[in-house]
Amino acid sequence: MCDTDFDFSAIVQHAKDIVIVTKAYPLNDPGPEIVYVNEAFTEKMGYTPEEVIGKTPRILQKEGTNRNDLDKVRQALEKKESVRVTLRNFSKKGNEYWVDLSILPLPDKNGKVTHFAAIQRDISDYKKLEQDLQTLCRTDPLTTAANRRAFNEIISQEFSRFKRSQKEYALVMIDLDHFKSINDQHGHGTGDHVLIEVTERCKDNLRVHDIIARLGGEEFCILLPYTNQEQAQKVAERLRQKIEIMPIISEGKRIKVTISVGISLVAVGDVDGHDAIERADKKLLEAKSMGKNRVCA
Repeated sequence: MCDTDFDFSAIVQHAKDIVIVTKAYPLNDPGPEIVYVNEAFTEKMGYTPEEVIGKTPRILQKEGTNRNDLDKVRQALEKKESVRVTLRNFSKKGNEYWVDLSILPLPDKNGKVTHFAAIQRDISDYKKLEQDLQTLCRTDPLTTAANRRAFNEIISQEFSRFKRSQKEYALVMIDLDHFKSINDQHGHGTGDHVLIEVTERCKDNLRVHDIIARLGGEEFCILLPYTNQEQAQKVAERLRQKIEIMPIISEGKRIKVTISVGISLVAVGDVDGHDAIERADKKLLEAKSMGKNRVCA
């Protein structure tokens, strides 16, 4: 045995990680009682020890706490085993935070588990970085519309929903007319501004659950769930008019922009979600060949 003069209770009390000690019972409501919290808990969570001693750690949980993770914790506690999960908790003020949570059983001198120690390391910054990276992987960095990869996943899910419910959806394929000329005459910076502005005008005239994606270059596709042919044409024509009637201002220059649009609805005979995309693309090419600045369905 090591011969030390360390005060281990002081080390725990002043540790940077949150430490909570609870009784091992009851597991059913109201839950295990808290018997100890360290300074890191008070600093991070905003509760004084007096406010939480005798309460349950469940006061840190809200609707946003993952139920599967809580079930995993519950199973380990029932078996008096250690468990480690990533958990989303909430402070006294309601602020969200993420922790790497390790729970350890604490046996008495007879080997009976009477308490649990929960050690929580704040990983909120890491989770935010992870979420930001996920967003970057699914979002076009210029326009913030969905990117092609994300849109393919969304269409796959929407097609599966259609197969189950037979509730149709529409696709609106959009291409900016004469976009190469805009880049050539005004520069790529202005071209980028035009793409951003067109995306924003589309978003401003869509429903909350409609999704716009930039498929590449100046080509966009919009998913309109629960939409029939007549409704899709009205949406497409409204977008075409909104973009045509108001020039885009960039670096003091007024740039007239128009779009060509192709529409397609999902069909019972489609093999997958890409069949409707291909039809919308053909309609877009038809609009281009007929003189641009028009909607074809």
